[in-house]
Amino acid sequence: MDANNSSSNPFSPETGHLPSGLRIRDVVLGMNDGMVTLTSFLGGLSGAPLSHTSILYSGLMTALAGSLSMGAGAFLAARSQNDLIRREVERERWEIANVPELERKEVYDLFISFGLPPEEATHVTDRIVADPKVWHRFMVREELGIHEENIESPAKSAALLAGSFLAGALPPLLPYFFLPRAYEAFTAALGLSLLTLAVTGSLKSRLAGEPPLKGAGEMVLLGGAAAAVGLFLGEILPRFFHLT
Repeated sequence: MDANNSSSNPFSPETGHLPSGLRIRDVVLGMNDGMVTLTSFLGGLSGAPLSHTSILYSGLMTALAGSLSMGAGAFLAARSQNDLIRREVERERWEIANVPELERKEVYDLFISFGLPPEEATHVTDRIVADPKVWHRFMVREELGIHEENIESPAKSAALLAGSFLAGALPPLLPYFFLPRAYEAFTAALGLSLLTLAVTGSLKSRLAGEPPLKGAGEMVLLGGAAAAVGLFLGEILPRFFHLT
């Protein structure tokens, strides 16, 4: 690539692609969920007539329970998705073996939809269906949209989401270990949570090649809004209905 072309390239220099096992979506989801859950929960408890130790203990139990719940949900979701993928892959193999003419027409129709002229579509179709393994791989990828990376390890997915939830729950909890007054601890927890959201959003944007401030602002606004709703439900609403 010459200098002129490289200078007009809107992307940063390629240093390698993201690892196939890196699930940025799950990390952001888990951290945001853990942070918002704990911030809202602690905000509701900080105004209650409870001891500092009780609030801290309740926060720790909530963090652990939320992490286990996220992990179990991720495990079951990944296993269910894998079962569905394997069933569709086997269905495609059966159809190639038992209704080959119908499957051959589907290959041809796919190439026509890609914009190939009928002659070229026929030629490429003949080349693909000549090898059953290539044929099956093509149908799985192009018709079903299934790739090898779609098959996740349920255990890894569970560990990633559970760990991300705990990582997100840690910043709101930290001030309660060091500040004796619940109100002071919660104020520090709220500030630390917003800072962590900003850092997480910034890192996410850097990985996506976007301006860091964009991701930081999105995470702070969305996460802060979710925490505010949680605080309203956990503290202000009970006071309004005289439940405290």
